[in-house]
Amino acid sequence: MKENFFYWTSENKEIDELIRHTQLNAFQTCDYLEWIPFEKFEMVKYIGNGGFCSIYSALWMEGPRWNWDDGAQEWAQAGPMTVALKRLDNSQKISSSYINQIKTYHKCLQSALLAETFGITKDPTSNYMIVMKYQYLDRHNGILSWKDIIDILQGIARGLERIHIEGKIHRNLHGGNLFIEDDEILTDARISDVGLYGPCYYHENKNSGQVYGVLPYIALVHKFCFLQKKNFLFRTCVTINS
Repeated sequence: MKENFFYWTSENKEIDELIRHTQLNAFQTCDYLEWIPFEKFEMVKYIGNGGFCSIYSALWMEGPRWNWDDGAQEWAQAGPMTVALKRLDNSQKISSSYINQIKTYHKCLQSALLAETFGITKDPTSNYMIVMKYQYLDRHNGILSWKDIIDILQGIARGLERIHIEGKIHRNLHGGNLFIEDDEILTDARISDVGLYGPCYYHENKNSGQVYGVLPYIALVHKFCFLQKKNFLFRTCVTINS
């Protein structure tokens, strides 16, 4: 893919360098990010929003490079696939620290045990969007059996294990960052937004005391530190409050 570096640009030097870094250090067929022009998507549909982003579904006409072409001796694109587009609000001013977060966590973002991330695009308003595999629970009334619940919990546990194997932590795990996939065999869970939290235009300062997250999911000690204007460290240990 190195030979194609001069044929595309995100119009942001740091994002270009991020994408090239993942491609030059890839070990597997989809172990990298790619720049995907927005016109490659059709049927873009708004789904909802989060604290600092908006989520859309779309049909990616070319799809990821999953199919091996014996004739060309290269990986070929798999064809139309429904994907999720996570638009980063106000990302015309995306910060270097946020891009560095993506670079640091990109191995987690592309793990098969987590919500797969294919690349980055930019919408007509010049906001950047992260392109991910679209997963959802297609079940009447959202009714789950005990087997479904156990499968989902196992999926979450495997995802967290993968993150910790990479020496990372999630930093903002809550229900909105869990993608549920349902098929005839099993119901599974994928963790998304690994290491990505807060506004994308925010310049991280370890001494700022800023806390970002969904309040009900923030550990009590972190809430106390926030109220007392003290800093805290993220750790891999988990406290369950019930």
